[in-house]
Amino acid sequence: MTYTDAEDRSPQLRCALESVIGGYMAAVAEVLLTEEVPVASVSAYGDVHDPSQDDFAGDVEGSVEFTRAFSRRLLGDGGETGLLWCGVSGWCFFHLPEGSGRSLLDSARWMGSGLTPEPVRVAAFLSEVRLDPREAGSGERPFYRAPHSDPDGLFRRLEAFSTASGADDVVTRLRSTACRRRTVEALTAERQEIVDVALHTGELEALAGLLEHVEGATPDDVLRELARRLAHDLTLRARDAVESVDEHREAFSYAEEQR
Repeated sequence: MTYTDAEDRSPQLRCALESVIGGYMAAVAEVLLTEEVPVASVSAYGDVHDPSQDDFAGDVEGSVEFTRAFSRRLLGDGGETGLLWCGVSGWCFFHLPEGSGRSLLDSARWMGSGLTPEPVRVAAFLSEVRLDPREAGSGERPFYRAPHSDPDGLFRRLEAFSTASGADDVVTRLRSTACRRRTVEALTAERQEIVDVALHTGELEALAGLLEHVEGATPDDVLRELARRLAHDLTLRARDAVESVDEHREAFSYAEEQR
């Protein structure tokens, strides 16, 4: 891909950059999900000439964001956490506590290692963050590229991560695959104990409804069937009491077939 000066500000350029940035975010998300990191979403922004980004000495960017539960486990609050890729400075980890009023760059811990390190290296950086989120990386921001410069060169660096479908669709499939893997492993784990859990009828209904949502929303056929069978098992156990715990195990039987 080569752009003339006239094309350099075109919507086609923005779309092209967002496609390859999104592919890069999806590649990082895939490694993280394999390592059971709860990725919530990815994003990509490709307007290389957006003047509003000058306030941050940046231009294009992408992000991999995590669940609020991950933030609570990591930092003790439910704020927003994620990995930001900046087209000028590469990767950083950010944490925005709820109601803090801080900007993303205020909390950034920069990875270094160049503008487009391999996804496995980004995952290794997050492992360092999980050990010590306030000291991993560096508070000093690196600069590998001038803002708004050489979009063609930036595209070529990222082109290897391009995907046939959109990054959101790719990550949805990856999340479903990771959830399926964890669910099968949990259902078929050895030496499981029977636990007493008291539920209000409304809580059981809500849980069954959430599993029904998964059944309808996931693109993964195996996960869809696991959700349906698990909801059915729980409903029947609630009806037939604790003595039926080993009778109503359709989800377990199906998970055994998937191993």
